[in-house]
Amino acid sequence: MLQKHDLKSAIPVNGGEPRRPQPSMLPAWSLALGTFVPILAVGASILARQRLLTGHLGQTPLQVALRTLTVYLSGAAAWLFGLVLLGWTWRYHVESQSAEGLTVLRNGIDIIAIAVAGRAVTSFFNALFNAYSPQARSDAGDGNLALPAAAVQTRLGSVLPILRGFTLGAVIGLTILLILTQLGFGIGPLLAGFGIFGLAISFGSQTLVKDIVSGFFFMVEDAFRVGEYIDTGKLKGTVEKISPRSLQLRHQSGLLHTIPFGTLGSVTNASRDWATIKFSLRLDRTADIEKARKAIKKIGIEMQADPEYGKSFLMPLKMQGVDEIADSAIIIRAKFTAEPPMASSIQRAALKRIYMAFKEAGIEFASNAVTVRSNDQADAVAAIASAQPVAAPAA
Repeated sequence: MLQKHDLKSAIPVNGGEPRRPQPSMLPAWSLALGTFVPILAVGASILARQRLLTGHLGQTPLQVALRTLTVYLSGAAAWLFGLVLLGWTWRYHVESQSAEGLTVLRNGIDIIAIAVAGRAVTSFFNALFNAYSPQARSDAGDGNLALPAAAVQTRLGSVLPILRGFTLGAVIGLTILLILTQLGFGIGPLLAGFGIFGLAISFGSQTLVKDIVSGFFFMVEDAFRVGEYIDTGKLKGTVEKISPRSLQLRHQSGLLHTIPFGTLGSVTNASRDWATIKFSLRLDRTADIEKARKAIKKIGIEMQADPEYGKSFLMPLKMQGVDEIADSAIIIRAKFTAEPPMASSIQRAALKRIYMAFKEAGIEFASNAVTVRSNDQADAVAAIASAQPVAAPAA
């Protein structure tokens, strides 16, 4: 804003150019803007955060990301408004100091706007990936072949770290290129140099390329996810982390194995869809098989009604029949089908209930004791007589 004496100085003299206003009055505006803009930006961010990010349960990941973006843009808009207003206030002063000063000022504002836009896109994708990503828990040696169902991530949750890295890297790289363009650098030779450099790396590190390509196809085929128990032939464990080049397996004893994708052959997944568990019971040869069958069937019905195990059953626990008749035992087999994360826990609980039920019903398990029988009564009488003490003769 120009005062009265400045308006007189700006009037053209003899048809010449109007004189520029003196910059002595402009720092007062800068000081006011420097005080007002931070207060406005912080206040807008706090208000938007309280209104959008608190007290809203059951939001979808996209809604969470959009609300986070709105909170960031509310503060960024205040900063940009202050910078634009500051540049408009100082435009005459900068132009009077140098012919190219106004261009430099505009380029500076453009660079800041590009950086703010890149940061906004980064915050949006970061919030979106965080909303989709569950917290994985590792198996702490419990003996299960898999994690609890809540710890097994979806297919999207398993590849999200890789998608996050590529997406955020692409946004940051594009932002840097746009800033370099505003600074006057030619990005054509730079891109060509990066292409040649990448080609040289691909030829020099074929193993790395093999690992990345193999990992891509493993992800496309959905061979395993974070939280699932797999067997690679040489190593086995719970998948704890997936990167573009390798995966990490946590063994039940706590050991962490890092395996490059290029070295993986066949992978056996023990945590997918369903699992049928079969186990054998050795009963005494005098045991009542029908009573044992009814006891196991009753246990299966009770476990299906159990709130802890019932939802995991796909097929109830039942006895298949006599599997083998050995010299000292009758071997029966039982089975059930359940969701893989709970299969091992169900088996242990079933064995415990079977043992208690058989003990209560008088069904004895087979013993390793060896019984010797003989049909010769004379030998038996002689053996008993030899074991009895001999009376001493009378004096």
